[in-house]
Amino acid sequence: MEVFHLISISLAFSSQAQTPLSANDALKLAAQNRPALKSARLGIKQARATAKAMGAYAPTMFLAGASSRSELGPNDQDLQVSQPLDLFGRRKASARIGNAGVQLSLAEYVSAASDLQSEVLLAFAGAVANQHQTEVAAELLKISEGLLAATKRRFDEGKVAETQVTRATIELARAKQAAVLTDAELNASLQTLAGLLGTDKANLKLESDAKIRPLDTPEIETRADLQLLRAQIQLALGEAEGARVSNRPELSALLVRSPWSNAPGYFAGRLQLSWALHDHGKAKNETRAAVYRSEAIALLLQDATLKARGELSAAQVAVKARESQILEYERILAAARTLVAKSQTAYSEGFGTQVDVLEATRALREVEQELVEARYQLSLAVVAQYKATGFLSEVLK
Repeated sequence: MEVFHLISISLAFSSQAQTPLSANDALKLAAQNRPALKSARLGIKQARATAKAMGAYAPTMFLAGASSRSELGPNDQDLQVSQPLDLFGRRKASARIGNAGVQLSLAEYVSAASDLQSEVLLAFAGAVANQHQTEVAAELLKISEGLLAATKRRFDEGKVAETQVTRATIELARAKQAAVLTDAELNASLQTLAGLLGTDKANLKLESDAKIRPLDTPEIETRADLQLLRAQIQLALGEAEGARVSNRPELSALLVRSPWSNAPGYFAGRLQLSWALHDHGKAKNETRAAVYRSEAIALLLQDATLKARGELSAAQVAVKARESQILEYERILAAARTLVAKSQTAYSEGFGTQVDVLEATRALREVEQELVEARYQLSLAVVAQYKATGFLSEVLK
């Protein structure tokens, strides 16, 4: 008993200077500390740099050369500057593919952040439930201590049998064991949460009534899987456009000098047009393949959208049901606490029995545990709602 009180006092003292951790605070810590999210952000930067490279103009080329013998190899390429001119849409098609790659990397980031959010919130909900359980155990321990004290006093007065002292002693021992177990479970859940947040367990303090708030107007448009499919469609369409323009003419502007062997030398401008007369169906089939791929992904998007709407509807039903259940349990809990207080008073004053106190305490314990479970299930339902809608906390965006 003394050991348990010392543990409780130590925990209370160490947490006084700490601000209770909210769900949003937990996500903020994870966003700051988790390497996986930093890696996903770097992926976006990489994709943007790649898009800029793919949309860049073709390089200006400088060529210079000389032969050991003037009659071998000299031509108008002894000195030359050339610049390809994009008049047929190659750069535009390449830029479209690059932009689609950026959208794909953004969708991949949302997917990674969404997974991280669910992981952290589930651990947070579990830790909050364990925090609530420790408080319930402490409350029941206090009731058991009061019951034993009242029973001993009545036994000393010769009003109850010694068996009732034994029964009260057993109930106190059970309450102690429950308190120790819930404290261990809380420590374990806090350790898990601290690992997910990339921080130390000693920095965490939770409140048993901490909530993960449901969405008021949930939608599905921001879901990571839907964004990924949309980005893949854009990428396929960009590749189709790139394949279509691949066999178009190439035009270059050149500035050339006469061979070194010619004296005096002179410069002249030149336009060079290159055109593949026949690519044996390569561009046509590459275009067709990319279009087919975009159509296939579009069908997957339709299917995923239908599935997402079903998941959201189910999540909404679960959230509303759990919210109603919690309101009812809170009303029952108030009545159960009143019953325990009255039965304790009656027993202490000699009007009630020990069985009345034990039964009232058992009812309170069951209601408290059911309320803890109901709140935990509501948190799980809200996390499912977040996942179904693709909602992402501002601290993760």
